[in-house]
Amino acid sequence: MIIEKTIPAPVGRRGAPMKYIWDKMEVGDSVFFAEEEKGSASKPSIASKGWGKKNGVKFVARTEGTGVRIWRTS
Repeated sequence: MIIEKTIPAPVGRRGAPMKYIWDKMEVGDSVFFAEEEKGSASKPSIASKGWGKKNGVKFVARTEGTGVRIWRTS
């Protein structure tokens, strides 16, 4: 997984295992997961939202090509 800082978050709708890097992400960072289910049904998306709820931060996920990109928004 690579944290990317220059991908703008989309405008629109509104207990992860530590194999993900949510705790290292800053607002505006994004991570792309290749070959994942589309959008908010993906495992990384569900994990990010669960971790965010426990830790007071928010994420948004969108389908991108053959995977899903997740942004930290707050």
